[in-house]
Amino acid sequence: MKVVGNGFLARHLSMAFGDRFPDVTAIAVGVSSTVNGTVEEFDREAAAVYEVLRDCRETGRTALYFSTASAGMYGAPDSPGTEDGPVFPQTIYGRHKLAIEAAIEVSGVDWLVLRLSHLVGDWQPPHQLLPFLVSMVKSGEVTVFRNSHRDLVDVRHSIEVIDTLLTNNVRRTIVNMASGVPEPIERIVRGIEARLGVETTWKVVDRPSDTTVVSTEKMRQLVPAANNFGFGPRYLDELLDRYVGPAADKRTDGPTPEVARARS
Repeated sequence: MKVVGNGFLARHLSMAFGDRFPDVTAIAVGVSSTVNGTVEEFDREAAAVYEVLRDCRETGRTALYFSTASAGMYGAPDSPGTEDGPVFPQTIYGRHKLAIEAAIEVSGVDWLVLRLSHLVGDWQPPHQLLPFLVSMVKSGEVTVFRNSHRDLVDVRHSIEVIDTLLTNNVRRTIVNMASGVPEPIERIVRGIEARLGVETTWKVVDRPSDTTVVSTEKMRQLVPAANNFGFGPRYLDELLDRYVGPAADKRTDGPTPEVARARS
């Protein structure tokens, strides 16, 4: 696999797949923040995608693109959270991702689009959700937006989904990669506090609910192993146990070149 990018997801893709899928170009660059993206960052991502699409058209390669399953894409009341349902993105970030998807669909190349929820895993940069929340908890003060929810997924599970889809030659379609379980931000913060053994001062800010339930039906049909990922009430606890606090510090396995086949 040719991986365009050098960030969190790109690193996991490179380690997991190496020389496998030599006809696939994964586009792992772009605006990583759902709220703070600039015009220049959006332009750079679009230019990188167009360059890959032109190369794929000339060489017969498949373009693998990572879109979003966040509230920015599916947050409208009349967006059902399904890949083939109506989508009315509520943010510039969501509208940008949908526009990129449209360009890919009409590019004339083979393609696969994964709409990702919030990934969690090793090597995450500080600005992404879980590392950011951990840093706030360690500082002793946390700003919590009441009614906010986030769907978290272990990056290892996203790698397994990608592996299965590419192995089975799934092309020219969009697949949600999410747990389907939107977690209240308060529960995530409480879980981090418990694992770090600290109590923080909360500043609670009221805001309208952004609970977005992402459909995982298509993913589960295409990747039956996803039914064994443990999505449900205990999934958040397993993520926090693995990636936060003393348990994470003692873990020695870390990321490996192999695709994870089961939860460790």
